[in-house]
Amino acid sequence: MTESIFSFFLSKEKNTTEYPFEKSCAIGGYNLLTDAKTPLDYYKKDNRELIIFGYAVDVFNGQSKNLAETILTNTNNFTEVIEQEKQLGGKYVIFYADENGVCCMGDATCSVPIFYSVGLPVICCSNPNFIVKAFGIKKDDKLLKIRESGPLGQAMPFDITAYKEIKQLIPNHYYNLTEQKKVRFINSFKKQKKISVEEAVKITLPMVEKMTEYYLSKFDVYCPLTGGRDSRVIYALLKKLCNNVNSYTIWLDHLKSDKQDWDIPVEVVKQGNTNHEQLELIEVSEEEKRSMDDLLGENNYPFEAFALSLTIKKNYPNVAVIEGDILGQISQCHVHRDVPAFLASPRYFRCKVHNYSKDTVKLMKAWMKEIQQSDEQVNILDLFCVENRLGIWASYTHLLRNLVGQVNLNNFNSRNLIYVWTAVSSKDRSKALINLELIKATYPQTLNIPFGQDGGFVKLAKKNGLTYYMATFLKYYLEKRKFYKN
Repeated sequence: MTESIFSFFLSKEKNTTEYPFEKSCAIGGYNLLTDAKTPLDYYKKDNRELIIFGYAVDVFNGQSKNLAETILTNTNNFTEVIEQEKQLGGKYVIFYADENGVCCMGDATCSVPIFYSVGLPVICCSNPNFIVKAFGIKKDDKLLKIRESGPLGQAMPFDITAYKEIKQLIPNHYYNLTEQKKVRFINSFKKQKKISVEEAVKITLPMVEKMTEYYLSKFDVYCPLTGGRDSRVIYALLKKLCNNVNSYTIWLDHLKSDKQDWDIPVEVVKQGNTNHEQLELIEVSEEEKRSMDDLLGENNYPFEAFALSLTIKKNYPNVAVIEGDILGQISQCHVHRDVPAFLASPRYFRCKVHNYSKDTVKLMKAWMKEIQQSDEQVNILDLFCVENRLGIWASYTHLLRNLVGQVNLNNFNSRNLIYVWTAVSSKDRSKALINLELIKATYPQTLNIPFGQDGGFVKLAKKNGLTYYMATFLKYYLEKRKFYKN
């Protein structure tokens, strides 16, 4: 499998990895190896260097060319670079070097996964298996027990992996390679002033459109369409900007008992007079599985997610897919609805990472302590969605699709945009009011078509913050019992 994109390996040694990277670039005494397909924007000014690896655009003015030069010209140090990065959107990794050392940071949700070595020669890379193969390390028994205490498709808590020598860099952090430590940076030093849904959409829609127009200039874009509000927002946005929307729905197991996600898209595309396909999940061959096992490690990835990635890649080999993870997590508060922040606890967050190990509580407590010791004023429930759900859980999807060469993008992946949305009350967001306002502002005709409806228990659980909080624990213990029984 040689189609990999968004793949990189940063170290001081040129021959540390056996993976066949096609390009290389020096920065701050380190050697950056990358795949040939992903763009790399490099600029040097005096003793300072900057690389943007991936696809980035300024969400305020639409600039996408020579961004590395613009950022270095307008800054004096890495702290100022971080502030400049908040104006960007896209899917990328930033590498920076000056006389103080070398640093690495991801985009708003680390949609290009970043892993780094611990207690080994310094390596920063896009795939943990690169470090595993470079040093022949083995899974740690204690960490493996945590990994095996929850479904493989769910996230590991905080920033750990099954290897004590490897950690994952989560959003709102950068990694200082010179000092070999991660550092949290702040999005809001003041408690956010609440704004209305209408005001939030007015501020952010131009940003979303600039990101989308940038993607449309680079790729043929496809929209995975379901019966939900998130994909409807993306469809409406594409309909406004390019009219000829290409969409698809993949038949998955959950559709056997509830066909809303299968049937509603047909009504949407009929109304919009656009192209739509209904796809079957492919059968993964033994050769394809062996190839992914070699790239990522055997039993290190959820198999259905791999099959889904291959299904998209084989049906649409040269397109970019735009999905709505950020919409679900932030604009609709899928994880916490309108649960009051004072109820947030390590045990509540353990429920939301779907891991049944007692050590998960300790890890989530450490994550909370890190935030509490900082000056960050963004709601901790929203930070959980950004850092643990998008930054860790969603990275499974990103990593698999990157390895098979399928371009997976998000036109809401901008730090500035995300934290404008978090200023809207969680009560309004949990009612999907941002989504509805975005559709109203782009292609309101689709509002005449009903959205998929929740079943009885889910509908009751979402009634208010308190019922959702209690239902979260009830569901957790029921799933825990089922998990260990199986």
